[in-house]
Amino acid sequence: MNVRLRLLLWAAALALAADAGAGMALPRFSAMAPGTAVAGWSPWTLGGKAKPADFRLTELDGSTVLRAEAVDAASALIHAGRFDPLATPWLNWRWRADRLPDGNRYASRDGDDYVLRVYVLFDYDIAKLPFGARTKLRIARALHGDQVPAAVLCYVWDNHVAPDTRAWSAYTDRVRMIAVEGGGSPLGVWRTARRNLRDDFREAFGEEAPAVAGVVVAADTDNTHGRALGHFGDLWLEAGPAP
Repeated sequence: MNVRLRLLLWAAALALAADAGAGMALPRFSAMAPGTAVAGWSPWTLGGKAKPADFRLTELDGSTVLRAEAVDAASALIHAGRFDPLATPWLNWRWRADRLPDGNRYASRDGDDYVLRVYVLFDYDIAKLPFGARTKLRIARALHGDQVPAAVLCYVWDNHVAPDTRAWSAYTDRVRMIAVEGGGSPLGVWRTARRNLRDDFREAFGEEAPAVAGVVVAADTDNTHGRALGHFGDLWLEAGPAP
């Protein structure tokens, strides 16, 4: 996904979240009607060469889900709001890959395309960063807005690497990539993901997680110029331990 798109969607998410309350409920696709607008999730696209991906509510396997198709495209849907990952650390979701992008390569610039992504955006204090990192972030904020975040977890469905493979984004070491599904994950089959945001943040950044300011679902094939198709089921938060 193009760097500018990432910065735009992060800035937009945090701007929308500025007045949000302490709780964050993720609107469920299953409670919506196929063919209607996706309530509670805001579309964001790249102004430039990248076309927007196609997100729409559809019925599949007896439930309303979000269909995500990217044809040489890149975009996302954002649900903005604040919640405490120390109180509700478990982020859960259902997703299904139906067609994988060709030519993508994990955590590389020229192959940075994924059939499905889930971003978690953290409200991290820039003053805690080293001088060099602060300088880079300030440049990004000067170009793309003051609310570009300083810490992000990015969960992806990858074609090749083993599940739970972790790497820094090819664009920045403030985005931690985690392959939740990897090479060999079945196509056309619903998979349930369950991630502890507190643990994943600590592994990535070496400290306790600050407040979450937004959750993003995305699809992109703008680097490899191909086609990918997948579906998102509901996303939800829990406070309890892993089952």
